[in-house]
Amino acid sequence: MIPSPILTNKPDNLVFLDIETTGLSMEHGARTCEIAMLKVSGDTETEFCTLVNPGCPIPEFSSNIHGITTEMVKDAPKFCDIAKDISNFIEGFVLVCHNAYFDLNFVSKEIMESGINSPEMYFLDTLIISRQYFSFESNKLGDIARILDIEVNQAHRAMADVLTMKSISKYLFANLYRKGIDTLEPSYFEQALNIKKK
Repeated sequence: MIPSPILTNKPDNLVFLDIETTGLSMEHGARTCEIAMLKVSGDTETEFCTLVNPGCPIPEFSSNIHGITTEMVKDAPKFCDIAKDISNFIEGFVLVCHNAYFDLNFVSKEIMESGINSPEMYFLDTLIISRQYFSFESNKLGDIARILDIEVNQAHRAMADVLTMKSISKYLFANLYRKGIDTLEPSYFEQALNIKKK
């Protein structure tokens, strides 16, 4: 089902999503070690956040970035244990991510590797929106937050990044509306189909 365009003066039916991983490339064995989502529907907000046991050690260089260690995730659920819950949570909603293809590559592939059909994913990418419509000196999530004087707690942890992204999105949407851009068309995550064919 193709979602309706997102109204910049009243964005709704969104799921802000962020993950932390053991590395940068699934092709080289990286896996998800934390996922956080915030669903916004009308006046209702629903959170989903959990550490994930990636089934492999978390390299020190990754732990130095997000603070998640192998010890912290040893009793956490594996992705396959929560894949259905994740799929149900995002289905029918537009996802909002910063650098969406990174996050959605991991999420869609790990859902399908769990034996579950990945839901159709439509998304807005705050990184692309920032580059296309704004002139920040840096488009990194933390740098945009600093520029906008948005307080960041526990940078590079998934839920903290989700909340930061939500605050940044509020600014982006409001200023797009002031620029005369009243709707945004969500993009379809085509890579999910490419993965399924492999």
